[in-house]
Amino acid sequence: MPRPRKPRRIHGASGAQFFKPQGVPLRQLRAAVLSEDGMEALRLADAEGLEHAAAADLMGISRPTFSRLVSHARTVVATALSEGLALKIEGAAGSAKGSCKPESELSDEDCQRMQRRRRRGFCGRASVISKAIVPDEVEASEGAAEV
Repeated sequence: MPRPRKPRRIHGASGAQFFKPQGVPLRQLRAAVLSEDGMEALRLADAEGLEHAAAADLMGISRPTFSRLVSHARTVVATALSEGLALKIEGAAGSAKGSCKPESELSDEDCQRMQRRRRRGFCGRASVISKAIVPDEVEASEGAAEV
């Protein structure tokens, strides 16, 4: 009989339950399922740039478990993107939502530990997040491309 699953700490739920290809109704798509703890693992490892040991500590799980979790989550996301599937984010049975400390409650020691343990060469999310697209700009750029 396997050992019971440890509760995994998740900082916050995703703002959406589905991500899908543009222009295709959701009812016409198949879905790849990503657990909330997989989403949290992706956020910590890829968006926040934490090393696996530091991220595993924040989630309350072991480093090997975190590595398996992030590897599986990356596989699910890559499959959804490459095959044009919807990405469905579902809750996990062993998740403890909101049990991570909010940034306002982190001590200086916690913040320093997280800063030291970021991946080497990680430059943050600033290059990923772009400004909002204004519909007038899209139409103007499409018109210029057609000329």
